[in-house]
Amino acid sequence: MLPLTLKTFTDSGCFTHLVGCRATGQALLVDPKLGKRASYLKTAADFGLRIVAVLDTHTHADHLSDSLAFLDSGTELWMSAKTACRRAHRELADGEEVRIGNLAFRVLEVPGHTNDSIALHGHGLAIVGDTLFAGSLARADFVGSSHAQLLESVRTRLLTLPDDTVVLPGHGYRDILFTTIGHERRTNPDVDPERAASGLRVVGSKTDANTPEVEFNLRTNRAARPKLPTTQPTAVACCAPTSAAPSGPRPAEKTCEELAPLQAAIANDRCWIDVRDPWEFQEAHIPGALSYPLSELGFHLAELRRAGPAILQCRSGVRSMTAAKTLRYLGVIGQPINLAGGILRWQELGLPVEK
Repeated sequence: MLPLTLKTFTDSGCFTHLVGCRATGQALLVDPKLGKRASYLKTAADFGLRIVAVLDTHTHADHLSDSLAFLDSGTELWMSAKTACRRAHRELADGEEVRIGNLAFRVLEVPGHTNDSIALHGHGLAIVGDTLFAGSLARADFVGSSHAQLLESVRTRLLTLPDDTVVLPGHGYRDILFTTIGHERRTNPDVDPERAASGLRVVGSKTDANTPEVEFNLRTNRAARPKLPTTQPTAVACCAPTSAAPSGPRPAEKTCEELAPLQAAIANDRCWIDVRDPWEFQEAHIPGALSYPLSELGFHLAELRRAGPAILQCRSGVRSMTAAKTLRYLGVIGQPINLAGGILRWQELGLPVEK
């Protein structure tokens, strides 16, 4: 069993990661967004976790951090020792070890997108914020950012990690939930020496001023006690290059009516994968399905490669489509098939389930 519990929240292309210690129930919340606190707390409770610290991997330009609400409730905030944020926080230095329960992570300074960007590495994970994405790098055309510094950070601090390290980025604009260090080293065009040297994939031109919307977000996220809006502002900036390659055609889907007659044989081959959260699986699941929670798929890539072609299934077909896109991007399953309608449609048809 994994020593940690992992859950990724997605919202308008932004990722927030909950990392919990199974042994102690303590958890770290990475890059929380304003207005989502109730969802974070409910999910933590569902997993039997208690959030003891929140981490902002850098000062965000595209959305507002919810760190102030957690601070006000007594939860510790962690940020880079180089940040300009004036909120009370634990200053993390390069090479420092941080612990959540029995979990230990090493702090890596990865400047470039911002001067205060940091990553955490440990337990087969690299939580990288807005530095390395699936198939691209972060933007480096904001005031204070540096493409050369970003590339140096990625090549010397991240791509030197083991190949099977699961990368949790701060954004996923192509519906790809995670990637691996080895895959990005081999395939990411933004880290190719010739292309990177030319700077061809840097978005826009460096300017002397950010847009007013970006400045508002930066100013608010740096302030000690800002007046926060009641809702998250409309996203004002994409933090990944708009030139990032598309994820390819949509994976194939089949209906419950098409797959029901084949279900027993597929399950017998251990190729029916349920990506819902564990308690959802326990409440009811399709007979023979294997439980691989979506956020933890990265720890089971070798098993999934051996399984071959697979049916991916969730509650309604949304999360399993993300799983299909992610596994196809990584080359783990070449032609994944998504169950359209998920277990909801399966049960509507009166097809068998186990509890």
